[in-house]
Amino acid sequence: MEWTDPRDMDEDEYAEYLREEKTRDHVSAHNAVLEKWLEQQRTGFPAWARERAGRGPWDFAVDSLPRLEALVRDAFDSPAQAREVMDTPLVAVAAWYLGEVHNRAFGTQWRFHPSFAGANPLDHRPHITLPWERREEFHYTDPEHIEDDARPVYSPTEVLCNLPARPADQGLLHRIGSRWKVPTSCDDASCRYHANG
Repeated sequence: MEWTDPRDMDEDEYAEYLREEKTRDHVSAHNAVLEKWLEQQRTGFPAWARERAGRGPWDFAVDSLPRLEALVRDAFDSPAQAREVMDTPLVAVAAWYLGEVHNRAFGTQWRFHPSFAGANPLDHRPHITLPWERREEFHYTDPEHIEDDARPVYSPTEVLCNLPARPADQGLLHRIGSRWKVPTSCDDASCRYHANG
């Protein structure tokens, strides 16, 4: 089926498109694959935290993220080295913890479409984004104004694996608050989606 830009759809087509997107979002939030991964990390967290108690506290506070970042940077010299063990508690529980810090501080939610459980050539892992109810706020707010749903997506596993290659000023606290806010401007002076002043 050929893709149609939502801006070119009539009212009925767009309503159907929204229903399908909402269903996909719901399935990504509520499925056995995601629940299994979350449960594995949740139950693994107490032991993970005990083993790293000297570097804690691990209290899900935003100010614990520099400690998490130091832990990851000390453990790995490169993203490739981190990716080799990204399904072990060292990285997987740390990624869950990072996502939970965001969820508690900024109201994000876990997502993972179950179709990635089978064919997953890009090694997708669960990610976080804002709830469906906030979708309208991010309508075409991406820099190119091509995304009907431009809610930010954040992959804690990918972020942690990439930390060894990132400069210190672009660590876990980089853009932490602004990441989840609706963009209010862009570089296009005639933009109809942002109030460029």
